[in-house]
Amino acid sequence: SERLGEATASVHADLARVLPTEPADRDWYATVAGQMTARLEAALAVVPDLAEHADALRSLYAAVADTTEPVVRQRVHGDLHLGQVLRTTTGWIVLDFEGEPARPLAERRELDTPLRDVAGMLRSFDYAARHMLVEQPDDPQRAYRAQEWAERNRHAFCAGYSAAGGITLSSDSALLRAFEADKAVYECVYEARNRPHWLMIPLDSLSRLT
Repeated sequence: SERLGEATASVHADLARVLPTEPADRDWYATVAGQMTARLEAALAVVPDLAEHADALRSLYAAVADTTEPVVRQRVHGDLHLGQVLRTTTGWIVLDFEGEPARPLAERRELDTPLRDVAGMLRSFDYAARHMLVEQPDDPQRAYRAQEWAERNRHAFCAGYSAAGGITLSSDSALLRAFEADKAVYECVYEARNRPHWLMIPLDSLSRLT
């Protein structure tokens, strides 16, 4: 996972080197916060169980509009998770740069923050660990092991990314937490529509994020 973090930072550096970049202005932060809030309001109509997290999520998204975290916008992967990478004998390969298929192409080509990709991978570690709890949700030992595995790999990924990218990924980052939460809200809608018995995975993650 640490080497995967390093590879992800390397890909972001390559994209920034050959494609346009620009510093985010205050309007961008406000736009991102508004988009997250709009997705939450739409999701509440599909997943009533989200209601218990709604107020905390609104506060989390509102903090994005007020954050002073610097962001240099650039092209990113846009749909990064463990299903989009291959481990080889020499390192990691990142695949499928078409972005989130559900989003219009024009949106997928917009400059964004690499934190969106980081958040997607952090969510993927949660899924990899917690899917085995779906059939045995009341097994405390298995739940403990899943939590420990997810946290260990999340920390390792962030450490590798930070070292290779020359930045520090912090769990205190309002932006990173908001992007993770936004992804989890999307997952709630997906699971409610396609795999209702998996809905517990993103809902449990939202309890942690909020």
